[in-house]
Amino acid sequence: MAKKTSFAEKSTKKAQTTTCPVCQETIQYVRHVKAVKSDTGSWKFRNQNVGVCKCNSAEIYG
Repeated sequence: MAKKTSFAEKSTKKAQTTTCPVCQETIQYVRHVKAVKSDTGSWKFRNQNVGVCKCNSAEIYG
């Protein structure tokens, strides 16, 4: 039978963080939603998880 894990054990686990090799900031992953018009004229939404740091924040948010 599997060992039960308590909330305290789950909360002490270290979160996996990634740093940017250019600016040495931590990368935060956000969902980028882009509205695209299809050939038939209807709107579709493209979802993509994107890593954002100080280097590319202007491209994503701007």
